[in-house]
Amino acid sequence: MRNILFYLISGLIISSCASVPQYLRDVDTVADIRTTLKEKNVTCDNAEDILRQYSIDFSIPNPLYENTGQRPRRMTPSHEDVINCRATLLDNFSTEAYILFQCQKDSLEEKSCEEFREKLIEDEVREGMFRVLLTMESGFSLKSLETVYWAMYIENSRGIMIEPADITKTEISTVQDTVFSSYNRIDLPRSVYRRKITLYFKCITFFGEDLFGEKNPYIVFVMSHTQKTVARMAWNISGEETDE
Repeated sequence: MRNILFYLISGLIISSCASVPQYLRDVDTVADIRTTLKEKNVTCDNAEDILRQYSIDFSIPNPLYENTGQRPRRMTPSHEDVINCRATLLDNFSTEAYILFQCQKDSLEEKSCEEFREKLIEDEVREGMFRVLLTMESGFSLKSLETVYWAMYIENSRGIMIEPADITKTEISTVQDTVFSSYNRIDLPRSVYRRKITLYFKCITFFGEDLFGEKNPYIVFVMSHTQKTVARMAWNISGEETDE
């Protein structure tokens, strides 16, 4: 009887684990964009919502802060010990959402918006490629936003690492902001550094695999520092629902 129970329990565990693909079991976040992909048109009314669905917010340890030997303070208004990030998957559909969102945000007239679209497509869109736009924000050091500290890549459904074909980055900007301190019970000023990093990936790999095809239902994005994974996330393109 005990043996029967053992095999029954083992079978349930194995079947439950098998329901989630191996390469998704340790992801931090899965953004489900399957419904969004079925939208027929991008408009000013739905652009922000589409862009939000294509974006994943996360934080990673700041390696330069760790090297100082300091411990995270009780209150870090400039979030010195972490880097706040947002990764946005940009295909043709979400790129149009990004354009319309920026036009609406900057209150651009139709002609100015069209000029903005043409310039962005000319400067940033490359045929046969999709992008991951990574926005990083640090309150500790300009250098912590340098790409040299991070290995950034995607994985296919077989767990094979695919490096970006190219990486571009903007200049680092300084942004003034405030944060509420529950310790002091006041809003405190802060200065943070921001940078946008764009990673370009070929839609068709060297082996002829379509990363947006049926055999690759998820786009998995990974960031690591000194061979240690600090962030792992995925966009659900056509896969089953997960509990992640």
